[in-house]
Amino acid sequence: MKQKCILSMRVARYLLAHGFRIVDVEPSRKFHGEVVFIFEDTPELTAELAKLSQAGN
Repeated sequence: MKQKCILSMRVARYLLAHGFRIVDVEPSRKFHGEVVFIFEDTPELTAELAKLSQAGN
């Protein structure tokens, strides 16, 4: 299973509200003291992230 790591709690909450499920939560390896929200990387998730990215521009 491919995975997508999300660092932003705001984005993770948005994805949860749109029906996506968190697969796991881990400490960030790059940013000490932060956590990473892991979602299954699906075409639907990619499309939702693209919509979210376009809305922010």
